[in-house]
Amino acid sequence: MPPEAGDDRFFAAWEQAEAFIDRQRPEFILFQCGADSIAGDPITHLRYTPAAHAHAAQRLCALAARHCDGRLLAMGGGGYNRDNLARAWCAVLAAMAGAN
Repeated sequence: MPPEAGDDRFFAAWEQAEAFIDRQRPEFILFQCGADSIAGDPITHLRYTPAAHAHAAQRLCALAARHCDGRLLAMGGGGYNRDNLARAWCAVLAAMAGAN
């Protein structure tokens, strides 16, 4: 992604990523939920919001249900702004809980 890319770029790219995953028909999905792409992180050049992370979580749950009997492992990851971490990971967990 180019510097300063926000949710609009993420959502546009996500459609391509999801189509790729559909074509691959995975047996399981690993989801690394790093929050260093959220606006306000001191080391990132991206400007995503927790909504982008929630969208990824919700869609990955759907892909896991469709292709791999729900096998999805979500792992925390980078992020150097604790408020961002809390917001992003709460959004991810809420999206995953709502997807099931």
